[in-house]
Amino acid sequence: MSYILLAEDDRALQFLVQRKLEQEGYAVRSLENGAEALALALSERPSLMLLDIGLPSMTGFEVCRAVKRHYGTEAPPIVIISTNGQDSDVEAAEEIGADDYLIKPFSLRDLAVRVRSLLSDPQTRQSYSM
Repeated sequence: MSYILLAEDDRALQFLVQRKLEQEGYAVRSLENGAEALALALSERPSLMLLDIGLPSMTGFEVCRAVKRHYGTEAPPIVIISTNGQDSDVEAAEEIGADDYLIKPFSLRDLAVRVRSLLSDPQTRQSYSM
């Protein structure tokens, strides 16, 4: 079973995403803090990470950068979640190694499809679609 680490400080969205992914058969661990997400990612190596940009203590970008640096080519796929859909934000996510970028609000069905795709085929990474 794939293990997904979700770092999202909006509790309502966190609940909905976790519930949807668990219904899809994934084990999900949710956190609201960037530093805690990084510590957990480095100690447990999730199969995939979902990171909100605006996390307390460390941004999703900072967590992504640290995880990618630590694991190198063995890093888990990382999806950045943000309310910002500007090209510069998407490009910044791509530059630090994020594998996908979801703009809030997004459909839970779309999220599940992207997660499934990233976990099943590493070649589908960096599938930024807006």
